[in-house]
Amino acid sequence: MQKIIPVLILWLLPLSAVYAQSVDLGYNTLAGTKNRLPFWLWANQLGHYDPNSSTVQNLELRAFHSRQLSNTDFTVEAGLDLDLLLADNNDLRFTQLFAGLNWKFLQLQIGAFPDEERFAGLSTSNGNLAASRNARPHPRLRLGFNRFIPIIRNWFFIQGFYEEGLLNDKRYVEDTHLHRKALYLRFGHPQSIELTAGLEHFVMWGGTHPKYGELQGWSSYFDYISGSAGDENALPTDQENVLGNGYGVYQVQLKKAWQKFHTTLYISHPFEDRSGMQLDNAIDNLYGIHLAFLNPEALLQNLVLEYINTKNQSGKYHLIPDDNGMLQGHGRDNYYNHGIYQSGVTYNQMAMASPLFAPVIIEDGISKGFENTRFTGFHMGANGLLSKSIYWNTALTYTYNYGLHNEQGESTYNPTRKQASLLGQLNWKPIEKKISIAAALAADQGSLYDNGESITRLGAMLSLNYSIK
Repeated sequence: MQKIIPVLILWLLPLSAVYAQSVDLGYNTLAGTKNRLPFWLWANQLGHYDPNSSTVQNLELRAFHSRQLSNTDFTVEAGLDLDLLLADNNDLRFTQLFAGLNWKFLQLQIGAFPDEERFAGLSTSNGNLAASRNARPHPRLRLGFNRFIPIIRNWFFIQGFYEEGLLNDKRYVEDTHLHRKALYLRFGHPQSIELTAGLEHFVMWGGTHPKYGELQGWSSYFDYISGSAGDENALPTDQENVLGNGYGVYQVQLKKAWQKFHTTLYISHPFEDRSGMQLDNAIDNLYGIHLAFLNPEALLQNLVLEYINTKNQSGKYHLIPDDNGMLQGHGRDNYYNHGIYQSGVTYNQMAMASPLFAPVIIEDGISKGFENTRFTGFHMGANGLLSKSIYWNTALTYTYNYGLHNEQGESTYNPTRKQASLLGQLNWKPIEKKISIAAALAADQGSLYDNGESITRLGAMLSLNYSIK
């Protein structure tokens, strides 16, 4: 490690300075009481900080470059985020490392890259229960549209992508593949009112199971991505249900443009199986509203309010006849956990779904899914300007946590575990200067992360950023 660090820095710094359009060097120091960082110091930070560390030192190099190829419609781009972390477990890693190619409305991306930030970064899960910006980006290949494409001019648009990725962290099923596809339809005019509706489908497939060995691979790929049941070579559970670990979300968004602000209402509805797709769990949703004020010097620039409910999960286990009169089991969906892919929807021991699905169970250094997937909660996030050079943002989240459904359909947390998390941050960015300084205070109060014991936890962060280029 000591030999690798100076070699990488000495190589990347001059290379970035010469070729990249933007280069930033950052230093972040974080600390928390009671051997853990408060929630809003680590959540939705692309997995930068281990929540189970009481102190973290982070040196970060970020670079990005985009260039249009001469006399063509092609644009190439590349980016990196190299992090040196000094904590309970020291690490040097590329949090992001990716390249892309754009041609008109098409885009090809390859590498470890995050989803685009939405709602000013103030949502608990980037507006999508199944895919937040909480965990470190995993390596993947994505082909799709780089924007909404007009099909019928000015009032009907489509957007979508197709993706294959690899979860190459230390997990229960090694080398698990993660398939993802999305299709969105948009109706309306951007300057008046827009309705967007879509679906995202995810499947964990393949890999090597510690008990069953190598699971079905590319030969069963179509069955995986189409949500089909497994054949006679599949595990018994996959023959009874669908092959692999399939899950997804329905997404709905209504946006209205006003003269001084924009309002966006959004809903993210999770599903794990047929019962969820048929809305047996209709009351389980992320509901949100985002107000974006258009005055660039306003005290309040963005406000996000959310209500989240995942308590129902299609209810207790019950049987419902299908179209052929055969009885099918419904209920106890257990979002983002799985019996075969026991690491669940995590990557490097952090939730890839909303970070409110927590805590992550760690056994022998391997994620074993989530201890708590049934909760209700409220969230508020806001940001704005105190002056032309001082920005502020805050977050307040309060949840009631019920654990999981047990065999009787009751809650595994009894009594309910309540959790409150608060963040306040100031960021000083002098005009026409290359340096910025941010300071944050955070606090948690509740019993979610401490085996049912009510704990008050405090924390702080100080960040320095220098724009080299």
